[in-house]
Amino acid sequence: MRKYKIGQIAKKAGVSKRTIDYYTNLGLLKPIRSENNYRYYTEESLVRLHIIEGMKANRFTLEEIREQLERLDDLAQTEAAGSITDNAINIDVLRNQLKQLEKQLLQLQPAVVGLDAQKAAALRNRIMVQSMALVQSLMLYINEITCNL
Repeated sequence: MRKYKIGQIAKKAGVSKRTIDYYTNLGLLKPIRSENNYRYYTEESLVRLHIIEGMKANRFTLEEIREQLERLDDLAQTEAAGSITDNAINIDVLRNQLKQLEKQLLQLQPAVVGLDAQKAAALRNRIMVQSMALVQSLMLYINEITCNL
């Protein structure tokens, strides 16, 4: 598993070290502590940073982002517990999730046009949670593959 120091992950994500500190203090990022108490961030943290920045760009508040990430973590734990066999994530589960999400998006596109802002925002939140859960699952799968190489 690749580990990044705060400056490395900040540069890779295109944010400042101060932003990384702030997100860590809010609990949005969870670093790994080394024996000498240095903070290291994983690829999962990098994915979370991209999710956070994407949600901020869509005008989610940091509190809403925290809530969504908590739901995502809960979903990922539930899915991981149900889809891991002999330390390998079931690829078919991921494919089915992706197909289901794509199907839902295609069905919802015509309906979104006529929605008021509040309903559109609620719908966007539901889709975002499902998308984040899928990204989290894919990230776990990629980590599993690279650890076994």
